Amino acid sequence: MHNYKLLVALDSLLKTRNLTLSAQELNVSQSAMSKTLLQIRDAFGDPILIREGNQFSLSQRAIHLQKELPELLQRLNRLYSPDEVVPKEISRRFTLAFNAFIAPKMLPVICQQLEQESPLSSLTTQLWQNEDLSELHKGSVDLVATMAEEIPENLYGKRLGGDKYVVLMSASHPLAPMSMTTKRYMDAKHILVNGVVDKQREIDRLIANAKQQRRIFATAPSFESAVEALLLTHTLMTVPLHIAASFSNKELVVKPVPFDTNEHHYYLLWHARYHNDPEHQWFRELCLPLIKDELCKSIELGKQAFG
Repeated sequence: MHNYKLLVALDSLLKTRNLTLSAQELNVSQSAMSKTLLQIRDAFGDPILIREGNQFSLSQRAIHLQKELPELLQRLNRLYSPDEVVPKEISRRFTLAFNAFIAPKMLPVICQQLEQESPLSSLTTQLWQNEDLSELHKGSVDLVATMAEEIPENLYGKRLGGDKYVVLMSASHPLAPMSMTTKRYMDAKHILVNGVVDKQREIDRLIANAKQQRRIFATAPSFESAVEALLLTHTLMTVPLHIAASFSNKELVVKPVPFDTNEHHYYLLWHARYHNDPEHQWFRELCLPLIKDELCKSIELGKQAFG
């Protein structure tokens, strides 16, 4: 197998035609440079440098190598350097998955920014429902913005923010003027939203641990339709605080859940295979501040309105 480490030394010798200058350029001793020249001669089966008195001249093979070698070394060096990304030249379809808790307001802003910065790119979005994060490597999703308690191996991510669950009901609900107790919560009828019915959610876990079960009155296709149902029925809906903030203009009452719950966290996640992909890095750096800023604004709004 050829010793490609000799090529850098060969390139220097072809330019300087001087052992001392090449040794200085490569920060090695002159004796080491002399040994390297012997190795080069042996590898190429050619003298390369031919002594003419106190100077060296190039062999015919060396003249040919002098023309070819610089471009070859540049190409080799580019293998070690990350590709330079020019957003306007990217023509890639990115896939972004959202947890239903995060999705509604983010997409238009991301689309606007993507079109401005990378008009040749396109975007596919999908709802990340009960999918297992450990299965992320099997699909074609570039990024997923979701709630997570543990980050599986081979996933990278950035924290977007965190908040707690609250209980929503109409102002006309019989429980509206009362404090929310566990018994009242469990005796009430509940509305769930499709796409966020997750058995691993903290609320569901706590209920299961207490060997109780919520009375599910209806499931709705979206938070908007669920809220409209809340306004017309005596039902409850358990949602993150920032979701409740989206409906602060409605005739709703917000109460804390009657359980000790920890703050839950939202992340922007991606698989390890994309981590060093320059185009992917550009896309996630575009998405991260947009999603995080919008989420944090909603969380803060919820604290101000209902905190």
